[in-house]
Amino acid sequence: MWLQFFLENAHFAINLFVALVLFAVFWLYYDAWKEHKNRKDIIKLVGFFLLSLSFVISSVFVESSILSSSLLGETANEWLLMVTRLPGYFLLIVSLILDPLEEHPFHKKGGRVKGEGVAVLLPASLFIIPHALYPICAAVIGFLYLRRATVGLEDHLKPVAYSFFALSFAELLGCASLFAHTGNVTLYGLVASFGPVWIAAQVLLLGVAVVLGKWVFGYLLKQFQTQLFMIFTTTILLIFLITTVTFTGLLVKNIQDESLRQLETDVKVLQFTLDSKKSELASDVAAIAQNPQIIAAVTDKTRKVIADIAQDFLLAKKESSLAVTGDSGQVLARGEDRDRAGDSLSDDPLVKRALLGESASSVVTKDGVVAPQISLQAATPIKDKGSIIGVVLAGSVVDNAYVDGLKAATGLEAVIYGDNLVSAGTLMTSDGKSRLIGMKEDRSTIKTTVLANGQSYTGSVTLLQTPYFASYLPLKDVDNIPVGILFVGRPQYSVLQAAGRSIELTFIVTVLLLVFSIVPAYVVARYIAYQI
Repeated sequence: MWLQFFLENAHFAINLFVALVLFAVFWLYYDAWKEHKNRKDIIKLVGFFLLSLSFVISSVFVESSILSSSLLGETANEWLLMVTRLPGYFLLIVSLILDPLEEHPFHKKGGRVKGEGVAVLLPASLFIIPHALYPICAAVIGFLYLRRATVGLEDHLKPVAYSFFALSFAELLGCASLFAHTGNVTLYGLVASFGPVWIAAQVLLLGVAVVLGKWVFGYLLKQFQTQLFMIFTTTILLIFLITTVTFTGLLVKNIQDESLRQLETDVKVLQFTLDSKKSELASDVAAIAQNPQIIAAVTDKTRKVIADIAQDFLLAKKESSLAVTGDSGQVLARGEDRDRAGDSLSDDPLVKRALLGESASSVVTKDGVVAPQISLQAATPIKDKGSIIGVVLAGSVVDNAYVDGLKAATGLEAVIYGDNLVSAGTLMTSDGKSRLIGMKEDRSTIKTTVLANGQSYTGSVTLLQTPYFASYLPLKDVDNIPVGILFVGRPQYSVLQAAGRSIELTFIVTVLLLVFSIVPAYVVARYIAYQI
């Protein structure tokens, strides 16, 4: 989660720096235009200004993986980007074509005197996907600048050409977002937000800002007023960036801490529901044990009557099992299986306590084919005239339906472990169909803290290659020994999504304040220059 957060802030900062550098290039050409007032130069001025504005707009884009919906809407965002970047590129191409190359200092009869314009034809079909035009336009501008630096006599424009070539590659990598909805897992891993292609595009943009910035500031900082203006603007940008990253970082940290506290509460609620179910079972078996028909049937060993009452109980209460034993622990009848009786439960810890006159309930684990089976059980003695004549033992299996109900109510992923193996849970495999029954919890921290020491654990874990915030509690039996684990968690990206809208709003406000600060920065720089 924190990696995504820092990468999102890096995207914001890099795009703003590119916008600042492009604005500096605009200012450089503006200074030159003030001297000559060449109308054709206005095209180039507007082109660089629109490009700078487009990267300002791009900076406030928050990746969809951490934002459920944008304030402006994805369509509006793409439209704003298209109406600034494409015209910016086209105006630069037109201005470079219209501006003749510098003449060579010698002339040959019949030879070339001036460079001729280059016609650039773009396939109309590419307009269907504006993203595809961005790298083409940037490459064309890079070619035209390189032509001016090599065929012409403006060698100083080579860094500009190289910058636009790098920008073209960055734009090309940005087109990878068009494949974000692919069903190919390998391709998606490459083109997803914050993936390798996305990171490579940001690195290239940073390179553009460094190379082009070094070139343009080498000229701008030679004029005192412009030097002051750029220093003020850059300082304001850095202050806003530091403030923005700090504020959004504290926001995400607070949401993370609140999420962890909430998970601690949620796992205790899950434990409370299990305890409530044990209490309900204890109440039900107590009612059966006090039933005169049961007392009479146990006394007379009338197994059919006991089986009928036990079966009716299971149908009414929708429990998993009910067994009635005699005073030696021998099963007289079972509600879930009328034909299975006569075996002994004298070694069962709950039956032992009940035969000693103590009602008890517990979490019980039983080995299964794939994973242990978790059930809640309660036992109570059957008494006749103060003597213990038998035991009622009822059980309720904690299965997937139980945790599905919890997820439906809270939206949280819940898992119940028998020892360190998943017995029931809402977590699914990558196909979204199979549950991770039998998955082993191998993290030594959790096994030691929860299973060995019987303490809770809350923190970050990775499940199915996905980072989670999770809270664990031990499941304890009647002897207070941990026999399993309760897990409640939520993916870490959901915490970032919760802060996504605030992050986007912070970016937008920061950009607006930065844009509005340009005018006072220019006024102050001009005033200081005139005073000197």
